[in-house]
Amino acid sequence: MKDWYVIRPDSAKALEDPGVRINYPRYLEILRGKKLPYFQLAKRFEVDYEKEQSLRDLLILHRSYVKEFFEKIQNEEEKISKERTKEKNLLTLKETIAWKVLESCEFCERKCRVNRKRGDVGFCRAGEDMEVSSAFIHLGEEPEITPSFTIFTLGCNLECIHCQNWSIAQWFERGDLMSPQTIARLIDESWEYGVRNVNLVGGEPTVWTHYWISVLKYVRTPIPVFWNSNGIYSELTSEILKGIVDIIKIDFKYGNDKCAMRISKAPPNYVGIIRRNLKRAKSYSEILIRVLVLPGHLDCCLRNILEYIRKDLGEYVRVNVMFHYRPEYKVMESEFTELKRRLSKDDVERVYEIVRESGLKNVIF
Repeated sequence: MKDWYVIRPDSAKALEDPGVRINYPRYLEILRGKKLPYFQLAKRFEVDYEKEQSLRDLLILHRSYVKEFFEKIQNEEEKISKERTKEKNLLTLKETIAWKVLESCEFCERKCRVNRKRGDVGFCRAGEDMEVSSAFIHLGEEPEITPSFTIFTLGCNLECIHCQNWSIAQWFERGDLMSPQTIARLIDESWEYGVRNVNLVGGEPTVWTHYWISVLKYVRTPIPVFWNSNGIYSELTSEILKGIVDIIKIDFKYGNDKCAMRISKAPPNYVGIIRRNLKRAKSYSEILIRVLVLPGHLDCCLRNILEYIRKDLGEYVRVNVMFHYRPEYKVMESEFTELKRRLSKDDVERVYEIVRESGLKNVIF
């Protein structure tokens, strides 16, 4: 385990960082072996349902059980931790719901409502069985997240003209079909190598919500779950994630709907969706926000994003402002002249100024 920190010495000290301790107290407790990740607790929480029940009825049951689950965690977490896995538990209920949603898919805000079990596809072009592009121990995430067992999957519910993972997000390559049991075994093995979390990324993990729950059903180890998302998942998916994921990371890409729609083909209410999902995520998990700085979008996007975070989420929220933009995918043949270059020295200096003016106190670069 110590070998990872030769490459990333900042990661070795990250768990003692005051900003990390403020934002991720539960995550730290899991890493220290004092608490279980949510999905492992969900397995120990017994529920009663029938797979044949309608989606509507299952969702009504689910809301009631989730409320009870969090109440018990607050008062009796240690007792739940010592229970054995139940045959019918909160995680299997979520799994049943998610696979039913697949018949009229609305995992994201596009709500294409296609029957993916029948072979139909929507905007993301994802089918029923998840395709894995790569799985490896990632040493390039935020210091508190590194080392992270990262699983890249195909398909995305956005089409960013500058996408840096365009070959997997837009299906220019194909991945490997792996059973939930196989992926779970890889996750368990990674935990033995000293990783801090399993990092569900893409593409976009939202399009494979059903499959990820099935994977977690077979994971044996107490590994924290890091949901690495672009944030445009639906309210239904937000409900499903509650009680499964330990940290939700959302890429806050744009500070207004016009830029979001033009550059990433985002749904019309992009900013409202991201704000809603961040607030909800903060109510039931720990959060991380990433902001990739785009040249030419410092005032219309970056400034608006940071001002919102400070006002509605708090000055100590963990925010990673990222400078590594590069022109990718279809940018060079597009109308977006400002995106055809990297950030300049003047841009970087302005970014630091905008961050200072935002009043945020837990920004990393």
